[in-house]
Amino acid sequence: MQYPRILPLTLCVAGIAVCSAQTPVTFSGITSLGGNTPASIYPVDLNNDGITDILQDTGQSPPGFTVSLGNGDGTFKPPVHYSVSSTSLIGTNPMATGDFNNDGKVDIAVVSDARVAVYLGNGDGTFQAPKISNITLPSGWTFTEGGAQGADCNADGKLDLVAWATNFNGNGSVPNSTSLYILQGDGTGGFITNPHLVLAGPSFEPAFQTFVGDYDSDGKTDIAATTYVNGSSGIPTTTVHVLYGNNDFTFDDTTPYTVVAPFIIGSGDLNSDGYTDLYGMNGFAGVQQLGVFYGNSSRTFNSYFMTVPNTSPIGSPSDATNYMSQFTLGDFNGDGRMDLAAIGWNSSYTVAYMDVFLATGSPGQFTIQPTQLPTTYKEESAPIAGLLSNSHLKPDVALNQSPNYGSPPQDQPSYLVAEVNDASSGWFGPCYYPKSGQGFNVCSPGTVNGSTATFNAAANSFGQLRKIELWVDGKKVSEQHHTWDQHAYFNFSSTFAPGSHTATFFAGDVDNRLQRYDLTFVIAGGTACSAPSSPGVNICTPANNSTVNSPVTVQAAALITGSLARMELWVDGIKAYTETTSTTLTTSYPLASGKHQFGVYAVNTSGTKWLSIVYATVP
Repeated sequence: MQYPRILPLTLCVAGIAVCSAQTPVTFSGITSLGGNTPASIYPVDLNNDGITDILQDTGQSPPGFTVSLGNGDGTFKPPVHYSVSSTSLIGTNPMATGDFNNDGKVDIAVVSDARVAVYLGNGDGTFQAPKISNITLPSGWTFTEGGAQGADCNADGKLDLVAWATNFNGNGSVPNSTSLYILQGDGTGGFITNPHLVLAGPSFEPAFQTFVGDYDSDGKTDIAATTYVNGSSGIPTTTVHVLYGNNDFTFDDTTPYTVVAPFIIGSGDLNSDGYTDLYGMNGFAGVQQLGVFYGNSSRTFNSYFMTVPNTSPIGSPSDATNYMSQFTLGDFNGDGRMDLAAIGWNSSYTVAYMDVFLATGSPGQFTIQPTQLPTTYKEESAPIAGLLSNSHLKPDVALNQSPNYGSPPQDQPSYLVAEVNDASSGWFGPCYYPKSGQGFNVCSPGTVNGSTATFNAAANSFGQLRKIELWVDGKKVSEQHHTWDQHAYFNFSSTFAPGSHTATFFAGDVDNRLQRYDLTFVIAGGTACSAPSSPGVNICTPANNSTVNSPVTVQAAALITGSLARMELWVDGIKAYTETTSTTLTTSYPLASGKHQFGVYAVNTSGTKWLSIVYATVP
């Protein structure tokens, strides 16, 4: 069922020095049946079609997870359940996704007890029986809640796993202490037995969350984590740790923020500068602040706080707002600034809504726009951003809603809610994202206009993207950071000298894992190819009997008598290109592997022809 809603209300928060009007954004809510009530949901393209799918655990049901494949219209196929063998009584085992065996297909890693189960993907949204790795933890310790993340932490090209472990030590549900470990991947979907301890947490309560990023933009994997300890007054103290990586499983621990309140963080490049940032809401209903922490090269953060209005934007104005979810990130209104979205309730939990925090021109300051959710339950997951519709480039939002709060929610269904972005204006990138879980779509591969070449691209990754770079003739000409979660886009134009040029796109994750896309382009004019000294044709590129990459650049120049009628390029006996205005011919032609013949004719208006032929091999 679809619930279209247009709520034009945009709140400008009092106390902001600069508060510019924001382009509003509307959403259409679409519901689909989900799996059992989850503790966490994860956005990832599981079947390589370019559409975000939903992975979720089974919450308080027996351990397992469900896969809900997106249809490309905001709806999802019925969930498919996978069991997880675990001694845990509930299904909140942390999961991480990534290509753990380097086969180009996304996999799912589940940590439970003292082992990791990796469900290797088939590339079509189905998964093989789990590959089990037993991990040596101290006696009495087991993997626990707090999240898990996949990243290459030692720059060996193999995905590792970051996860929390807890020592319950016979105390039932109350842990004595927690520790953060890195499990070293072997590149086949398995993990080395002995893990690397990177952070010894406090006693009494487990960690809240774990993220990977590059907070100092040095190309090495960093980790952000929160620890959470209840005080004697019952008010918790949350400490944010940022561990800066050295690419050898060692880290430099910093604690940029501590607050006596719950603090649920998110992680991503909020100001699009190539440094991963942190953001989150602290405090309780009526006394809440949005904190934004911008990363920088000095391994510190520039922090900003914004007091959030304590009245509910929907429902009774006297109701206080309760924010109890993690934020998600995306440029929802297409104004070039990354925004945030979170789930809120009124104080009586009778109305649920999604607040979009639209970024202003002032660091850490936002205007707030609410969207009412289709139904109201006390069990609402954190929102996630993704590409839920195949008809646009705009980031959409999804979450899980469950009516089964309380007694008890075991084995009960939930609902996936897709909030499909209906923004009517704004710019969301130059290209559609590739129809694959990772890879490039280059929609302007060096498109030439005179001496100017334009490069437009979009990229997906199984990890968290940080940048796209463009290199031309061995030199980096542009690095851009239009990234959100597993997606990025790039647009660039510049002038280049006449002649043939080689170009390479690189898309880099926060752990500096790279994807690449190679191309060639040609700028006409100049003296890139000289005509022969007597009437005839000189083919400058490709050189005869050379080996060249596809697409093959062909450059030729002719000296003729009389007036030019045309120049023609024939490839393997088939006419491929005609030039009628110049005795210089420049073009590129895609070819399969093998040896090919290139013939260039010059023809004058009297019908006299000159021909030159070369051969080249495409590997």
